[in-house]
Amino acid sequence: MFLVGAAVVVGGCSSAGRSLRGGFALGGPGVAELTAQAQSPDPDLRREAALALGKHQLGGESAKEALAVLAGLLRSDTEPLVRSAAATSLGRLGGEESVPALVEGLSDQSPLVRADVCWGLGMTGAEGAIAPLAGALTLDASVDVRCASARALGNFRDLAAWQALVEALAADRNAVQTAAYQALRRSTGQRRLPQEQAAWQKWLAEQEEQPAAKRRGLFHR
Repeated sequence: MFLVGAAVVVGGCSSAGRSLRGGFALGGPGVAELTAQAQSPDPDLRREAALALGKHQLGGESAKEALAVLAGLLRSDTEPLVRSAAATSLGRLGGEESVPALVEGLSDQSPLVRADVCWGLGMTGAEGAIAPLAGALTLDASVDVRCASARALGNFRDLAAWQALVEALAADRNAVQTAAYQALRRSTGQRRLPQEQAAWQKWLAEQEEQPAAKRRGLFHR
């Protein structure tokens, strides 16, 4: 299950996936206009276009077109702020459809971009986002990115996400430990458990014995 509650990280540590939203946004530039703007030589205009695409409610071919444009910006734009905007909009627009482009973005050279990629993966609500986020939580060279991945994992009521967060309670950096603890409290609703890893390991072992439906509880937005 998936919880929406993460905040966009700008400049650092900040069931199945849902399908693309149906319908169309009212007012403002259309997808065709924004697609053209995304090719502008002006990076500010490209960033604005990327952010605006994430605010549209899209379906069908328009959604596919927007995802393709955003994936291209995340993959190859020269400006980190543009790539970050594309990452956050990919998270807002798609479920499993956005995951491949976002996972590729975890290799971006900019920690700012990688942190926003983690936020985007957390927003997709896609089961396929959990393992890449767990990898970033453990392996990324940036503490800010590891914190962002912990926060993103906190969006999921899922055993695999909880396992990754419990392991991070013994991370080599205090900031990562704290981010993992806060994410666990938000995701599980277990507000009284201390930050000690042993307490969470015991709780997690109890959850592993529960049926999946009972373990995951309700979907929250």
